[in-house]
Amino acid sequence: MKKYFLLTIVILPIYFASSAQAGHDSSFYQSYKGSIITRVYFSKKYDIFKLTPPNGSPAAMTYHANTTLSLGAGITYKSLSFSFSKELTFLKSEEQKGKTDATDLQLHLYKQKWTIDALAEFYKGYYLRPEGLGAPDGQSFYLRPDLGVQLVGLAAYRVLNDRKFSYGAGLSQNAWQKKSAGSFLIGGEAFYVATNADSSFVPSKVDSQFATHNLRKLHLFEFGPGVGYAYTLVVQEHFFLLASANIDFNVHFAREIGNSITDDKIGFTPNFIFRLGAGYNLSRWGVSLTWLWSSINASGQFSDYKYNVTTGNYRLVYFRRIALNRRMKRILRPDQ
Repeated sequence: MKKYFLLTIVILPIYFASSAQAGHDSSFYQSYKGSIITRVYFSKKYDIFKLTPPNGSPAAMTYHANTTLSLGAGITYKSLSFSFSKELTFLKSEEQKGKTDATDLQLHLYKQKWTIDALAEFYKGYYLRPEGLGAPDGQSFYLRPDLGVQLVGLAAYRVLNDRKFSYGAGLSQNAWQKKSAGSFLIGGEAFYVATNADSSFVPSKVDSQFATHNLRKLHLFEFGPGVGYAYTLVVQEHFFLLASANIDFNVHFAREIGNSITDDKIGFTPNFIFRLGAGYNLSRWGVSLTWLWSSINASGQFSDYKYNVTTGNYRLVYFRRIALNRRMKRILRPDQ
């Protein structure tokens, strides 16, 4: 119930974020807001929880979720995109890395003037890298089936050059960018992260002092303004390469919980979001390959450890546009 309540908090603001759509320069991009865009894709997600001790000793520790290739399907109508994927578990052969249970929900709204991303991720079961670190035998992966990371967030950015640049063209295929163009982005983000385990995040073999305090829970809330820039390079009208980078200047509230310890810290930290996309676009169909990388940073008051949660995915997409009215049927010419 808690998961769905948090997800509702994230999604509801989207319905209040609509804005009037002004005209755009159709020589730069063609809009398909009157069509349904369907897609099938292969994706590989990753989720990393990293702990870096003060003064660089001992070495930084990175917990990885054991994910594999997924097969998914999605749909876009007007500016709203929704997708669902399922791991191809028969491909998972690295049993020495343990098992990860994952629920990953994403909702994307790519309007002419705004880009809004909402996500809710619930992962449990990680392994520690590098191999051998913290493990009793010093050789195998140190497994943490009890370690869970829950993340709920919302990011919204205004596309300043919306007359010539379409963010959705490279990410949700609700437009076709025909000429190269870019845009500055301005907006912000808000995230809540809860990380918890049955015992200390850090193995006693790695940092006995940290383990003594049994710091096993971290609650993190961040929000703040951000800026960015996105650019799509178009070659011969059909081939495109999209690059986008955002930096957010966030206020963060971090709470560490351990044995007789509940310590809070308020601070400032930069967070980053990077996107890359490449593909081939026609009026009726196309293919694309995209990469998303997002980083959330904070530090603890009691331990002075730096915490980092990194999420992202690679995605290979085939998409098809389906016209819903006569005007769109004329645009989606049968010769393509």
